[in-house]
Amino acid sequence: MYKSIECETQADTTRPVVSMERARTRERSDGEPGTVTESRAQTNLDFAVGVSLFLGVLIFVFLFVPGLLSPFTSGAQAQTVTADRAADHLTTSVLGSPRDPHSLRTHCTIQFFENATGCAFGPAPVAQQLGLDPATQNVNVTIVGNASSTATPDDTLCWDAANDSLVATTGCPNAGANANVNLTRGRAVPADNEATVTALRVVWLNGTDVTVVVEVW
Repeated sequence: MYKSIECETQADTTRPVVSMERARTRERSDGEPGTVTESRAQTNLDFAVGVSLFLGVLIFVFLFVPGLLSPFTSGAQAQTVTADRAADHLTTSVLGSPRDPHSLRTHCTIQFFENATGCAFGPAPVAQQLGLDPATQNVNVTIVGNASSTATPDDTLCWDAANDSLVATTGCPNAGANANVNLTRGRAVPADNEATVTALRVVWLNGTDVTVVVEVW
């Protein structure tokens, strides 16, 4: 007897809720039949705006991205690799030794910049001595540093044969006419050439830290 009353009570409490939900649903769908679905069709104006934005972004990408990637194009990469390889070959093999890298032999360095015979190389264009193609590649090799009180870190150095020392070119008169040698070889680097790639190597020469500058274009 108690169980049947309990079931009737539960049935009575659940029926009104279901009927109210259905009534509410019917009222919403019957009362506003035109606003049940709020989706709208695409207009010609929407399509035109979308296509215009897409084309604008596409044109921007084609114009802007190549400028970002230009320093990493194949041509620049090839020049960078060439300059690095030439600088390493010069400082560890031609003028130095694999057993004592980046420590240049003084007599070999002087003969190299004189373009004389010695230290496993003979007179030849500097590009050829560095394993480059003289017909298609230009190179300049210069040694700069602060080798004396008259030199600054950016001064081109000269070998002063009278004192067996490194000095700035301004303090090394008559280089080429006597045993004094300016430590620079190759064509002059064009001032307005943006394709020039520079490789630097800090080395030890005649008891002094100097910088070998290899520029390729």
